[in-house]
Amino acid sequence: MNDADPELAFIQGKISRLLRSLDRSFVERETHIRVALLAILSGHHVVLLGPPGTAKSLLARALCESLHDATLFEYLLSKFTHPDELFGPVSIPGLKEEDYRRLTEGYLPRAHIAFLDEIFKANSAILNSLLTLINERVFHHGKHRDQVPLFSIVGASNEPPDPEGGLGALYDRFLVRLSVPPIADPARFLQVCLGEISAYQPIATDRLTRAELEWLRDRASRIGVDDAARRTLLRVRDGLSEEGVDASDRRWRWALELLKMSALTSGRARISPLDVVLLEHCFGDPGPNQAAVRMCVRESLVVPDEHDDYLTPLRQLWAEIEADMAAPDLSTWRLGAVGRLDRFDNACSRARELLDLHLDHLRQELARTPWCTELPSELVAGLVAVRTRLQAFERTSAQHRAAVAAYGPASLLMSRMRQAAKQRGHYSDVRLWVRAPTDAADEAVGLAADGEPIRHSSYHQERATPVVVDDADAHRLLVGKDTGAVLASLGAQMRARGASRGGDPAERTETSGEHLKQMFERWTTWIQKTVSRHLPRAPSLPASGSPTDDKRGSAERALAT
Repeated sequence: MNDADPELAFIQGKISRLLRSLDRSFVERETHIRVALLAILSGHHVVLLGPPGTAKSLLARALCESLHDATLFEYLLSKFTHPDELFGPVSIPGLKEEDYRRLTEGYLPRAHIAFLDEIFKANSAILNSLLTLINERVFHHGKHRDQVPLFSIVGASNEPPDPEGGLGALYDRFLVRLSVPPIADPARFLQVCLGEISAYQPIATDRLTRAELEWLRDRASRIGVDDAARRTLLRVRDGLSEEGVDASDRRWRWALELLKMSALTSGRARISPLDVVLLEHCFGDPGPNQAAVRMCVRESLVVPDEHDDYLTPLRQLWAEIEADMAAPDLSTWRLGAVGRLDRFDNACSRARELLDLHLDHLRQELARTPWCTELPSELVAGLVAVRTRLQAFERTSAQHRAAVAAYGPASLLMSRMRQAAKQRGHYSDVRLWVRAPTDAADEAVGLAADGEPIRHSSYHQERATPVVVDDADAHRLLVGKDTGAVLASLGAQMRARGASRGGDPAERTETSGEHLKQMFERWTTWIQKTVSRHLPRAPSLPASGSPTDDKRGSAERALAT
């Protein structure tokens, strides 16, 4: 956006230099400086809540000095403050002419920035005029309706107003609410006390002009809000409602103006999650109660399955792998399974690349955003969770790939038959001996007339020649398809065995014809019930879930890597 708009780039440069200068002159006030200046740019008011002596008035003066030819009005309010002290004295000549008006030169109605200390001490005599001036930028005196040049009022107070004190309407006029605590860091505290912090003196050419502020506000009104940002805003609204935090429609409209100004001055055409974070300064009361608002805003940035653009295509591909019906031809099945796993792994790699690009984009946005000093860990947590999910998906795929590669149907079948034979014991009515191609002759397993395996009987095995069940035949038996071809293959082996051995008529009768067919059908049934469940089936992918607190805590470490 900057490259195509030199005017915006010029103003952004001014803002960056002003913020750097402000940071050098104020200790532990980075957030206060940025949010307050952003409020002024967007034409809204700021209230600073904190004990005396925390540089509230100094900050208001510095903000005023950041504007070219801006007039500052300061006043300490009390319950005894007279309207003349704020709005100017009544014109005596005007009274003589029956024209009630005030002489406002040098008073609040002529100021661009106003700092009102103890703002909530305002009495009812000045409250109504103050409300109209703050909200509508109009000062009413007598029959006169004067437009005021006010950019922003910075109010200060030791604490929020009493809810029963009738000042709720005044409090609501301040969009940005900031808690200003004493300096916490001992070293920085000493710097301030010893006068080692330089006073704020912006370069004259860096000060923002009124024309530039008007230009920014006009441009900010055109900033877009995409569907993702709209959903995030609705989640924040619902969260605030659940917490019982007051959030009027008017305040939301003002807050969106603040977010649009943030997006514009960060070089974006649309509101970003980095802008949405600023909402935590627009609702609720600063201080301890701000934690609930902060949680609502931050957690709205991360929701379960938020990043379905990454995960949904992977789940669809894996569903095809899970639904894979094994082909009766072993080579065809293995090639198909490996091909589907290759497509899934390639999709995981692409998702990881897109995820890294997303993380890089967030880093770049942070670098271009003057209003955020750090990337919220909650914002990164969703992406960290997706990265963790991708790693789990890839592990699942690797496990299934290993199972497919290690799949030896004949060895699997014979292993299960030996286990079953050990449990059954010795029987003499062996009708058929079977073994895998890799087995020795004495490792064959016998089949009884009921088709189930039985233990070795040396007397019968010595007189038998085992039938070899290779991988192709064993695979057909395990998947329960094309079993007639297996019967034909075994029958051919038995006929060849009988021809080579001669054999007696009784044995040929027991192991041929209808007897063999029935035994084979019973054996196939036993295989389907007992062995087929050991086929290499695709496991389910890890279930989805929202990011946990430990992922939030590790988000910044993830960015660093």
